[in-house]
Amino acid sequence: MRRAARWLAVAAALGAGAGCHRAPPPEAFAVLAGSELKDLEPYLEQIRKQTGVEMRFQYSGTLAGIDRLNAGEAFDAVWFSHAKYLILSDAGRNRVKAEERIMLSPVVLGIKASKARAFGWIDNPDVTWAGIAARVKSGELHYAMTNPTASNSGFSAVIGLAAALSRTAGALTETDINTAALRDFFRGQALTAGSSGWLAEGYERDQDRLDGMINYESILLSLNRSGRLHEPLVLVYPKEGIVTADYPLVLLNADKRAAFDRLVAYLKSPDFQRTLMTATFRRPVNPDVPLDSTFPRALIVELAFPSRLAVVDRVLESYLSEQRRPAHSFFLLDVSGSMQGPRLDQLQRALYTLAGDDSSLTGRFAQFQPREVVSVLTFSDHIEDRKEFDLGTGAQPAATRVAVRQYVDGLQAGGGTAIFSSLEDTYQAALEARRADPDRYVSIVLMTDGQSNRGASLDDFRRYVASLPPDAREIRVFPIVFGDADRQQLEAIASLTGGRLFDGNSVRLAAVFKEIRGYQ
Repeated sequence: MRRAARWLAVAAALGAGAGCHRAPPPEAFAVLAGSELKDLEPYLEQIRKQTGVEMRFQYSGTLAGIDRLNAGEAFDAVWFSHAKYLILSDAGRNRVKAEERIMLSPVVLGIKASKARAFGWIDNPDVTWAGIAARVKSGELHYAMTNPTASNSGFSAVIGLAAALSRTAGALTETDINTAALRDFFRGQALTAGSSGWLAEGYERDQDRLDGMINYESILLSLNRSGRLHEPLVLVYPKEGIVTADYPLVLLNADKRAAFDRLVAYLKSPDFQRTLMTATFRRPVNPDVPLDSTFPRALIVELAFPSRLAVVDRVLESYLSEQRRPAHSFFLLDVSGSMQGPRLDQLQRALYTLAGDDSSLTGRFAQFQPREVVSVLTFSDHIEDRKEFDLGTGAQPAATRVAVRQYVDGLQAGGGTAIFSSLEDTYQAALEARRADPDRYVSIVLMTDGQSNRGASLDDFRRYVASLPPDAREIRVFPIVFGDADRQQLEAIASLTGGRLFDGNSVRLAAVFKEIRGYQ
């Protein structure tokens, strides 16, 4: 017994000694990241073990991320597909303590193999953006691309296109922007989105009516490997050049410099660079890692990025107000009795945001745009009212935004909730608008805080959607879960119409409305 007690004492002492030498807990490292970096989540534990740094991601678009920084949110680093907008802005430049490129993904055109063959673009190093634009103008090429004010792939594409189709070989200036050529090019944009990942999902759903997609090389290669495409995409690297996402990890918190250095050393190590290349289809920045055979051996010419923020802003503003296909946006808004009080107040504030009351970076780009038509339909147990606002051009957009705010001031709540009957009526109005002006990009936003308790059912709506001709299904519905809304019902609506569900309970309703604008 005494011997056993002595062994227990020794074991306890050894255990105590081991405890004294236990590895310290990992160092937390808060990162504001682009949503496409969700594909790195399976490797965060591996990164933590190798570096002793626990990366904690929150996701955002670049412009929305800058708004969050300007609002005072604290992060140790940001990690977007590029840091150019951040560094060009005075506030952003002053925050940056260090930056290191981690991986590369050019933004290119993926086009169906049959189209590429017909156009003579397979293994053709002389394809130009001007040549692509000519095919778009002739009506032979319809493609998907994200909204550049909401998504980094669209941002890179628009900046690259503006440079390639400009009248200069140097860095782009405001006077170099070829609005007419860009307008012709964007007439072929048949699908938009607020994120690159959702765009790929939308392309997959609508691939039979689309000819291709402008997106990250990594996403295009991943789609080709997925087996879900009816026809593979041929990647086209135009001769004038492209803009490449270089995914810099940007340090904001100087106190975390040591952790940043350990992360960079590991992320750029040959082993992890190979992991990034094979798992995410992004190119390595480490020259010691040879490029995998998956990647096309195209010559990549990098276009000059504008050197002034004013030029970038002008490109984005011109895209929204002058170049892209004009939108007709339908807002179907629940004003049933359950919306009375704070919920109606939130809805009104969200609409004020779109009517120009938000001076933030994302607020400027999310507001109702010139040439846009906005239809606001309110419903309870039936459609209560429909009001149409034509933004026009010149001085008219500002005056129309004032009219929208005045209309929103008068919203009142009362009555039951007939979601599906009201949605069918709105769909019919959207179809009529599309027939009257086929060049417009038509979408529906549905905001409700309850379950449907009047009129048509979800099954009735399923039958209604199934009865529509194929081209009518291009009109997507973007439902918003708010209050006591039935998430499953709204998810079904999004799935049936090719839209996307948004959650107005987890973030401010105004922020949700701004995010949806990237899909309209």
